[in-house]
Amino acid sequence: MKSIWELVKSIPFSSYFKKVDPSINKFISMKKVKTLPVIITFRKPLGKQTESRLKRMGFKVKYHLPFLNAVTGRINISSFDDLCSIVEINKIYFDGTASLMGSTDRKEDEKGNNEAASFHLSGKGITAAFIDSGIYPHPDLVRPRNRIVDFKDYINEVDEPYDDNGHGTACIGAAFGASVDGKFKTAAYNCSIVCAKAFNSLGYGFFSDILAAMQWIFSIKEKHNIRVVVLPFGVCDVHKAFDIMSLAAESLWKNGLFVCTCTGNLGPNEASITSPGICGSSFTTGACETSGPSPRVARFSGRGPVEGKFDKPDAVMPGYKVVTLNADTNYIPRNKSHSQSSLSSQHYTEISGTSVTASMTAAAAVLLCQKKPNLSPEDLKGVLKRFCTSINELKTAQGVGMIEIEKIEEFE
Repeated sequence: MKSIWELVKSIPFSSYFKKVDPSINKFISMKKVKTLPVIITFRKPLGKQTESRLKRMGFKVKYHLPFLNAVTGRINISSFDDLCSIVEINKIYFDGTASLMGSTDRKEDEKGNNEAASFHLSGKGITAAFIDSGIYPHPDLVRPRNRIVDFKDYINEVDEPYDDNGHGTACIGAAFGASVDGKFKTAAYNCSIVCAKAFNSLGYGFFSDILAAMQWIFSIKEKHNIRVVVLPFGVCDVHKAFDIMSLAAESLWKNGLFVCTCTGNLGPNEASITSPGICGSSFTTGACETSGPSPRVARFSGRGPVEGKFDKPDAVMPGYKVVTLNADTNYIPRNKSHSQSSLSSQHYTEISGTSVTASMTAAAAVLLCQKKPNLSPEDLKGVLKRFCTSINELKTAQGVGMIEIEKIEEFE
């Protein structure tokens, strides 16, 4: 195996550094590391000859990702120099991890108190897709109609919906939940939900699983009329030229999906927005607190600016102690010891973090899609920005302000 410097010498200088993620370099020289988890993008769709060549090198494919012209898998470090020499490869990324951007606190009272204003719009006929820790079959999501229309698990390969972390249920419930008795009701209470579980019980997910979830959502978007995708997670310290999460978010956007991202929770530092929130195409939402006399941007909410002169964030939404749905994190479908769902009296909880603001934005986008079905993602973005009201903070903190969902009802 060549050393990293021998490898660099064997490949044109500019070519190597344009092709290989800098995160990979630190692993190349580690003697104990034998294989690397990578994501490989190609200049054009992967052909059989190139894939055969990869397999001969010992590359073990984990996922095919046609929407990105990419594959994920593991490569032996001893074969890495040969991998770099394949001209069809555009870039090689390290398969790192992302973190969910929200946390929950249980409420003591049995009933949630979150009754939305009465709208004619409800999200009926539209589907929102989430990539999260899963979704618990909470009564406020499955009664009187089961609105969880599809679920896929990339962590434990369980067929039916569950959530062993609670984040996904809380994030979805805050903007899409509704109790039968009407005491808990959100704006998009009749919207259908698709959920891909790509994050484990600790709230971490590998890039490869997240990208596979995006590929799945892309493949079923016509089947379920998916118009909106929520990416409630963040990645720190991303090298601009090797930001695979933003690249994937942009691909979904270009293929007709309105992508909701969050600023991350690294505020109030300047330029602290995480990926894929820094993606120029996505709608990136920060968090504000609404408990005082007037809304204010939450201290933890990520701030702009973003390199490349993108106006980020786009807007803010409530993201501190938002009442939402609780999950039985011990419930695992078809597991004999944990197959009985039980919330006792704890049906509701509170969630804080910028992840829930992406979900709130998704609800607004869903209502707009219901009213104006032919709007493109770019159109939706422009209209939602028009529906924002400034909360009198810096643009790098609030974007254009807080989205007023009530204005969607009046839109002609």
